[in-house]
Amino acid sequence: MPKSNVSGIILDTDWEQFQTWDLPVVKTERRVFYGNVEIESRSDTYGEGAFIGDIHLGHDAHSYNTFNALLNFIKNRPHIQVGLMGDYIEYQTKTNFVNTEVMNVDEQIELFIRKMRPIKDRIMFMLWGNHEERMAQYTKSNRLMEDIAREIGVKDNCYIGKPERGVNLLFKAGENEYGAYAHHSRTGAVINKTIQLRRAGSQNMAAIVLQGHTHHLGYEQRSFHELTSMGRVTRRQWLVSTGSFVKGAGYAEARSYPPNQIGAPIIRFYADRGKIDFVDLSVDYRDYLEKGGEYYELDRGDVSLGWLHGGRREAAPVLSPLGSGQGLRERGSVLPP
Repeated sequence: MPKSNVSGIILDTDWEQFQTWDLPVVKTERRVFYGNVEIESRSDTYGEGAFIGDIHLGHDAHSYNTFNALLNFIKNRPHIQVGLMGDYIEYQTKTNFVNTEVMNVDEQIELFIRKMRPIKDRIMFMLWGNHEERMAQYTKSNRLMEDIAREIGVKDNCYIGKPERGVNLLFKAGENEYGAYAHHSRTGAVINKTIQLRRAGSQNMAAIVLQGHTHHLGYEQRSFHELTSMGRVTRRQWLVSTGSFVKGAGYAEARSYPPNQIGAPIIRFYADRGKIDFVDLSVDYRDYLEKGGEYYELDRGDVSLGWLHGGRREAAPVLSPLGSGQGLRERGSVLPP
């Protein structure tokens, strides 16, 4: 079968395998009213992936409640699959930062494993972050991620990354396929945090490019022309920064770094048409998620925190992901696919 060289010359030595993941799909019914007049009624069928990274368990500025809120949101929606973007632990050994860890490295790893076990069957891939790579540099061993994955009990088809490497992905939602490239990155950009993300997008012609490390949460789109044997088509690419769970770290304040938004994106891949949506829980989940940075004391048994209020430590309020006025205000209902 002839190879197409229309949009570029194929170099056989550059062929690389990608990881394929079939996304479970759900169907939603949506009705939109303006005043008392219905202006839209439709059904959508889609799969979703949550891309979580830069958790930094053990850092004194880790947003425990926000992280737990996201995990509870995912647990309550079993169709959401998960990609892990790196920097799960803090591990500040061999850095020039002031040590702000509130847990030792073994406690950090054990807590991460406990938090991931309830969703172990939905983890698509696990990348290394630069904080895990510190251990590889210090111990001269690249086994850390494989050992953590084994302790979590992830499925055999979960992709376990290599230090400093990304992963090529193919998400399938119904009959639609979406290519993706995910990496933790090693950018030093502080103000314009999308510099390396844009560079990765220009070098990886995939529908979506995911990047961690910068602690930025958000996305931008770019369009480009592609020549095919049928003519020229216009394609759209999503460049996504996957956020973090560290709020107001001391080193960032000392260097006057811009503040970052806490959280992780959920990407919606439509099965009934070629379309991607970026779901930012902080819009409708704001009252619940933004409490994260106000927790300050960690119990060694699990995440059990005191609530800082007027200088006094009080019992942490019990919050439900779907509590009255605090949960995601879903429009419509989720139906079987």
